[in-house]
Amino acid sequence: MKKIAVAVVGMFVAGGAMADVDWSKVAPRKMTLFYPGQSGLEWIMNKADHSAVPDIVNKKRTCAKCHEGDAADVGAAIVAGKPVGQSKTVLEPTPPAGKVGAIPVLFQAAHDGNKIYFRFEWSPPKLGGKKLDSKNEVKLTMMFDGGGTVEVAELNGCWGTCHNDLRTMKDAKDDKKHKYIKGADLAGGKFMNLLQFRSGEKKPVDGYVTDDRHMEGGKSLLKAEGKKDGNKWVVTFERELAGKGTGDHSIAADKIYNFGFAIHEDYTNARFHYVSLGYQFGLDKAVPDVKNYINVAKQ
Repeated sequence: MKKIAVAVVGMFVAGGAMADVDWSKVAPRKMTLFYPGQSGLEWIMNKADHSAVPDIVNKKRTCAKCHEGDAADVGAAIVAGKPVGQSKTVLEPTPPAGKVGAIPVLFQAAHDGNKIYFRFEWSPPKLGGKKLDSKNEVKLTMMFDGGGTVEVAELNGCWGTCHNDLRTMKDAKDDKKHKYIKGADLAGGKFMNLLQFRSGEKKPVDGYVTDDRHMEGGKSLLKAEGKKDGNKWVVTFERELAGKGTGDHSIAADKIYNFGFAIHEDYTNARFHYVSLGYQFGLDKAVPDVKNYINVAKQ
């Protein structure tokens, strides 16, 4: 892989240009982002719907351990409006025309002792459907906890913020209800740090999720950059390791952080996105027996 080019579609900079990270020296991790439909946390953790619940609860088996190999098949079934799970639930009652079930994404991460860098590369399918968000062709959102601070995040990443009563979901009663964490505690660290790149807007999001989604407050995100080359997108985040604002987790070498990310492509919005399974990262810490773990090495 080549180093990041400077030509960009959308960019936000605070405190200077992004460091020249040599991504050719950072091993990429291929992840399959899939279409989840209306599979909120309540559906995922309901044994009648999802047969894997006993393994998740009793054996602490991660979603990635079971589904990293078949995420594309699951997404294809959901986006086609087919029944899935033990309860044979149709999780997408209104399948978006032409939408594919999954997209492969290459994820990379590195740090320099003061900052951490995240890089995402993918080729979205061309759809040309209804523009739900006319300002942004692409949005990429990453969420991570404070190192085991959000319940079951080590198993399902950021799925603990997704619920059946959110806007556009099947049990929605409030069309403005956003992501939240049950029993959230900002002062106690029980929240998700939220970073977002928006292709059509200059200012990215450095926010967090507690009992509601907050799209501002953070001060650690220095830069979010995205460029499109043909049909390939590359999005990068540059963030200080230190937590400097409201909703900013500090990232330290002695912890393992649980994370997930989502991509809204082709001007989509709300739940009509692709999502990752739950993953983990740590700084200069090899954990070879954990399949969904990424070691973020110093450059």
